[in-house]
Amino acid sequence: MSVVAPPAAVRVIEQVVDELLAAGIAATRDAGAFYPQPTGVLVGLPSLVARGLYSRTFEVPVLVVSGDPVNAVLAVDRLYELGEQVALELATAAYRVSSWRSSVNAEPLPALELTVTVTTEEEP
Repeated sequence: MSVVAPPAAVRVIEQVVDELLAAGIAATRDAGAFYPQPTGVLVGLPSLVARGLYSRTFEVPVLVVSGDPVNAVLAVDRLYELGEQVALELATAAYRVSSWRSSVNAEPLPALELTVTVTTEEEP
């Protein structure tokens, strides 16, 4: 019986989620079941940016989303505190203000978007 390994992009998503969970940061890749209360971390779909002989490099969007509007000091502080924790854990130096929409009918929620670069080793 042979087991088919998941594609490299899927392994990268799982790697980022697992790294955040190991650091005590709740994260998910399931956008359909995701709703931040009061904040949450959603790992997005990777983009392949480079391919080596035995490696692949991906850029992975990671969204830190606030379930509350950021019109109060507590909500802003909470969003940036979690954003800093995620950036530190994933060793990324930057994030930008963004938004996330859970469905076509929902209002977009405020978010910070981090772009994480992950290189995977491939079997020869």
